[in-house]
Amino acid sequence: MFESWSAHFNEVKEAVERFEKMEYTGKEFFFDVHSIENIFDFYIDKLQYNKAERIITIGIKQHPDASTLKVKQAIIFIEKGRLAKACALLENLLLIEKSNPEVYLNLGYVYLRDGQNDRAKATFEEGLKFAFNEEQEILLDVALYLNQFKEYSATIDILGIRYEEIKENENLLFEMAFALDKIGEDQMSYNVYQDVLNINPFSDNAWYNTGICYVKLGNLDKANEAFDFCLALNPDHTQALFNKGNSLAQQNKYRQALDSYLECVSYDLQQSKCLHYIADCWNQLGNSSDAIKFYELAVDIDFMDFNMWESYSLLFLENMDPEACRKVVDRAMAEKELMSDDELSSFFHIRAQSYILEEKWDLSRKFFKKAALSNRRDLKHLIALFKLNLALNPEYNLELFIDEYSDDFMETASFQYFLAAYHLLITENMDNGIHHMSEAVIYASGYAQDLTDSFPEINEIAKNNQKLADLLQMEKEDSDE
Repeated sequence: MFESWSAHFNEVKEAVERFEKMEYTGKEFFFDVHSIENIFDFYIDKLQYNKAERIITIGIKQHPDASTLKVKQAIIFIEKGRLAKACALLENLLLIEKSNPEVYLNLGYVYLRDGQNDRAKATFEEGLKFAFNEEQEILLDVALYLNQFKEYSATIDILGIRYEEIKENENLLFEMAFALDKIGEDQMSYNVYQDVLNINPFSDNAWYNTGICYVKLGNLDKANEAFDFCLALNPDHTQALFNKGNSLAQQNKYRQALDSYLECVSYDLQQSKCLHYIADCWNQLGNSSDAIKFYELAVDIDFMDFNMWESYSLLFLENMDPEACRKVVDRAMAEKELMSDDELSSFFHIRAQSYILEEKWDLSRKFFKKAALSNRRDLKHLIALFKLNLALNPEYNLELFIDEYSDDFMETASFQYFLAAYHLLITENMDNGIHHMSEAVIYASGYAQDLTDSFPEINEIAKNNQKLADLLQMEKEDSDE
């Protein structure tokens, strides 16, 4: 939106000092348009908007026909959230400044801020026609704005058709790779980051982002190598340390992951997520006492991280200490009003599991039921309830489960999976079975695999029923995504 004042420091310094003297003495000095632009850019860079506004007010008073100053005035309106005034000013300027790319750039940004994204994209495209030798500078601002407002496909389109022209511009390639990453084009994002590294092999951030791409592509060894390159260039890159730890933990290399996390947290002891993962590593390494210490540090910093509370409670469940497990659950549930349905149901589920360890079957059933009613989509709660009943009574079956729980769960989306299984396996009414499977896929997608794992006979039926096979395949594709 403006040229950095640092490129011609001495000239700007002199102009700013004259303005500061004017402010101090209360007198008004004359400034040429170029000096006013420099002073404005200086204060905008430093986020001193009041002073930037004052110099522009003086500038427009002294140079009422200077369109460049009116563009600067529009920037002040934008920063103050006065989008209607900024829009009106810039649209009027376009009537006389039809070939000024700065006007298009700022107007497009106003449209983005105002939610008129399609209009913004069209305005950017029109402005780029007049960018000429400033095209890559304008392109960078456009890409930054589009990415800021999550118009990633537009960024890719605008930069993609100019790839040959921008392939030596590190900053533009970064924006394109970022946009590709955001829409899930991991391989293409990786390819662009490789072009960045061809330009600048010493870019720590390019190595870091390459590592992230490798993680998403499933190549964890290469990811670790990329994070190591990043850290060799910048040993203080905490995100590289953190994500290297994540990658190593995914490979079950908990001791090495622990080293990365501990080094990461040494830069900032308030990183609750890092402390959480340190605790997880100690737990995986069989050191429960150190795991508990780090879970306590983590929850002290971020009480509202319910995933952390879940991991903490599971530590005690895995160590066959149901009472300690429930104490952790109770601490987390102190903020149950702020929990999502998924989080609330997870804690009910863990409490149910803790009662199994004490053979308190009725309490276990009660909390599996509460879990299923809290999150009406997740099938695991109903499966756990069914398997508990089956374990307690080898004669228990799907028909008994439907009879016992239909009144409780008939309006629960996940129960549609059980109704589908009931009709496919018990009544052998294919139409009803497929109807309920369709309802389950619509209202509780992503759990068909869990159902067929519990009732593998459904897969055999699907071999001779194309509708059912199509539903299961569609569910598999959805869950893979």
